[in-house]
Amino acid sequence: MCIAIPVRVIEVRGPNALVERYGEQLEVSLMLLGEDVAPGDYLILQARAWAVEKISADAAQEAYGLFDELFGANDEREPVNSAAWLEH
Repeated sequence: MCIAIPVRVIEVRGPNALVERYGEQLEVSLMLLGEDVAPGDYLILQARAWAVEKISADAAQEAYGLFDELFGANDEREPVNSAAWLEH
């Protein structure tokens, strides 16, 4: 089973983007998306490397709320043992 955690776009770098989730930054490819992406947008990733879907801020916040409940995040959006569960 794959759990997709939304990421927020920090910077667009040509065909790639620098994104962030729970304090972790990744550079991901935008080549599979069929729409423009801008800083502040939210994306769903496949294999921590490819953006496959752009989602609304509301959908991202709803997903973050679910992950916060499941994994015990605090107010700074830092989940307990975040490195352990982000690797899966």
